Order: sequence, then structure tokens, then C-alpha cells
Amino acid sequence: PIDGVVLIDPEYVKDRKVFGHVLAAFRYGREDLDVLGLTFRKDLYLAAEQIYPVTGTPKRPLTRLQERLVRKLGPAAHPFYFELPPHCPASVTLQPAPGDTGD
Repeated sequence: PIDGVVLIDPEYVKDRKVFGHVLAAFRYGREDLDVLGLTFRKDLYLAAEQIYPVTGTPKRPLTRLQERLVRKLGPAAHPFYFELPPHCPASVTLQPAPGDTGD
């Protein structure tokens, strides 16, 4: 699980929604090749939740750290929590296809 607190400026956000995403990005190849318009990266979205405005009741009680941060930061602080799906990988190996070369 991932939990935290985000500080929202209601004047800036106005009627918009704020979402949080958990993304695993797998990079391969050299970074300098990205400028050629080629992307050597694969993204895997693991979780997405609406953080603001709050929808419904909280799914779980706040952690001690979240309680302290909300108390310290005031009413503009909004706790969030991500539960990673049970099928998400603990580790990943990118293997080249036969005939691939490079770093």
C-alpha cells in the first residue's frame, strides 16, 4: 500500500478534479536516443484514484503520519491511499528478443 497527504490550493484547482496515479516505468536503451523521437520506455499503470474533491467516505483509517500532516497543514490537506493490485509484479526483467543488440 502507498499512503500520503497532498496539499491542495482550492483557488488554483477551482472546479477541477485531482487524481493520483501509480506508474511503473521501465527504461531500456540509452537516454540520448530519446531525442530522436524514439521512446525506450514501457509504462505500466498500477493504480489511479481521485484525491480531490473527496468522493464518499474514506476507505480506511488514517495512518499516524497522515493524521499529523493533516493536523499540521490544515483543511487544505487531503490524505490519499493506493492499494496496489494483487497481480502487479514484484520485479520485472526486460529480455531482448533474439537478434537484438545494444546496451
